[in-house]
Amino acid sequence: MTRLSDFAYAQARLQARHGMRPDAHTWRRLAGIRDLLHFLQTARTTRLRPWVLHFSAQTGVHAMELSLRQQFRHYIAQVASWQPEPWRNTVAWARHLVDLPALQHLLLGEAPPRWLFEDPVLAPFAVEGLSARSEALENSACAPLVHAWKEGHPLLDGWLQFWQTLWPTTSSALTEPLERLVAQVQDHLRTLGGQPVSVGSHRAREALARELARDFRRYTHQPAAAFVHLAFVALDLEQLRAALVDRMLFPMQAGGSP
Repeated sequence: MTRLSDFAYAQARLQARHGMRPDAHTWRRLAGIRDLLHFLQTARTTRLRPWVLHFSAQTGVHAMELSLRQQFRHYIAQVASWQPEPWRNTVAWARHLVDLPALQHLLLGEAPPRWLFEDPVLAPFAVEGLSARSEALENSACAPLVHAWKEGHPLLDGWLQFWQTLWPTTSSALTEPLERLVAQVQDHLRTLGGQPVSVGSHRAREALARELARDFRRYTHQPAAAFVHLAFVALDLEQLRAALVDRMLFPMQAGGSP
């Protein structure tokens, strides 16, 4: 059984990284910068520096998105490595969340977009024919997702089902916070309902961030702390991606991203 004290090392690392996240002042400062080069130069002076370090004014949207996906996958693996051994696979499974939209696209039989072939994680699944794609996925770490999909479940449900099988045998004091966190995120996704970036969607994200801030304090020295932190990082990267896409595709548009 994992004890709360077993998470002391992970909690110390999470607290340190949590303190390195961009604050509201950083986002306000960047929001008024329309020029992509100026935006990147300024972002490199902030806590966003590691995420944008290798971008330039010539970086394309797909290259930027690939870099953010790759960096986030590596970051999830790093956070997993900090955890007590019984919980490492549970945290590492989060890396597949990044790829669910692309995997759904492929499993629906749609033609793979060109950028997908540049992604070393997704490219092996971008083969001709739905049966060949399913076979490639079933022979990978994504197999539980494909099995759930074939049974008629959404990929996210398949991810959740397998994730719960990875939880070590432990006390409900450690697993109940994970269940509450899942419910929070599901409520957030239902609120968004697939709507594009808007004032309403930003308010929903701000509401989720407030709940996560409370949870990060509440779930100290628990496995849920790692997932709360990763949810925060995902929100940061979502906001960064939106700002970069806006400036890459609409450089002359007046005003900043919301």
